[in-house]
Amino acid sequence: METTATPRYPEIDTTPSATALGALRVREARQITQLAWPTVIAMLSHTFMWWVDSALLGHYDKIDLAASGLGGGIAWTAYCLFNNLSRINGTFVSQAHGRRDDRAIGDYTWQGLYIAIAAGLLLQAFGYFSFYLLSFTRNDPLVLEHAYQYIRWRTASAVFTQVGFCLMGFYTGRRRVMVPMWAGVVGNVANVVLDIWLIFGWSGFTLAGRTWLAVGPMGVEGAAIATSIGTALTAFVQIALFVGPREHRRRYLVHRPRRPDWRQLGRIVRVGSPAAWENFVDMSGFTAFTIIVGTTGAAALAANTISLHLLSLVFMPMWGLTIAGSVLTGNWIGAGRPDQAAAYARQVYKLGIYYMLALGSVYLAFGGRLFRVFSDDPAVLAFGGGLVAVIAIFQLPDGLRMVSVGILQGAGDTRYPMIASMVVLWLGFVPLTAWLMIGRQATLVQAWLGATACYAVIALALYLRFRSDRWQQARIFGRDEAAARHGAGSGEE
Repeated sequence: METTATPRYPEIDTTPSATALGALRVREARQITQLAWPTVIAMLSHTFMWWVDSALLGHYDKIDLAASGLGGGIAWTAYCLFNNLSRINGTFVSQAHGRRDDRAIGDYTWQGLYIAIAAGLLLQAFGYFSFYLLSFTRNDPLVLEHAYQYIRWRTASAVFTQVGFCLMGFYTGRRRVMVPMWAGVVGNVANVVLDIWLIFGWSGFTLAGRTWLAVGPMGVEGAAIATSIGTALTAFVQIALFVGPREHRRRYLVHRPRRPDWRQLGRIVRVGSPAAWENFVDMSGFTAFTIIVGTTGAAALAANTISLHLLSLVFMPMWGLTIAGSVLTGNWIGAGRPDQAAAYARQVYKLGIYYMLALGSVYLAFGGRLFRVFSDDPAVLAFGGGLVAVIAIFQLPDGLRMVSVGILQGAGDTRYPMIASMVVLWLGFVPLTAWLMIGRQATLVQAWLGATACYAVIALALYLRFRSDRWQQARIFGRDEAAARHGAGSGEE
């Protein structure tokens, strides 16, 4: 790759440390965490809405809690077909930012917006017709009825979700991570208020002889409506701060809509499709896991839903590190410094391991008491202790897998993670779960231990890919485009 001007970021000394303590130290930890923690909150905004839905529904009705778990899992699985495709423009933005190519940043963001809007419309159509798919899950009919209401209303905001992911790539690729964070905060505050109002209902207040804002209890349907409104607000904040600043209009020409460019769209799809498919394979594996668990009863399904929400406390912070690793890798690859991309990647790995060990210790310390946040049903709480213990183990390989995916995606190496995930999850994880839960009548804890083994295999495969250095050879821009735009940016941000 052609070398550009000296990057504007601090370099890491790649000389091996002479002491064990030095080897354990995370270099440039402050820079990594400054990128990661706002992204954690921005990514957590999507999961936290679902998390709040479930926490409140667990105290409303067990059936609605189970329905939100099943419906939310199926809806998010469909989203995962497109999420990484919508936000893969962040890889193009981060590499263009590393080589100071402002024009490419604006161009690829606009092409990404076209893809995001199309993806959102497809997801809305899926949500409306999802009752056809639900009938094949063989879950309780009442759970299925409520799950359809959740999916239908949850996917009503699919366009806003995908546009939000695309614009998150615009901000994070340039290391402007605070905008998605504050947008997520606005959406989540709205979601919490609306959840309480719509799930449980409210008698309203009287003014001028009329009753205002009165609504009857809507349960799972109210939770989904609240989440969709919160998601739309999150996107609106990002859109306003995308086109509003004069700097964005001057440098990236964001106020000038581009026509669809089939070459650029093709590059986004080529790089983003494997990333999207990898994300879908991961989520579809756990959705199949949830469906299989649901055949054993509503209590087990509700307990599994709680386990997934507890796991999200690991998942979202690790997504922050994943995106930080992707941005750092992309910036340095764009700047023609793969050695620095690898050096930063190693520090992200270390920081992730420390975080996972710490949170795993917290899980083990609190145990089954964490289940009480979501439910007071004795049948559900009976699963708590064992499931929390196994989640503390599972999050280690899952977190390492996520960090590896982010690093490889930052370089544009998206095909290998997709293949590794397909082989292990679809040919190993799903059949193993069916054999354990249906064939062997295993416990839910045993099924989660099987999942842990499968994710450990993926984590090892992806780490070995990182160690091979083959990911540094990926190319995402066309040769003619790179030559035409080399060093064309306007300088520092």
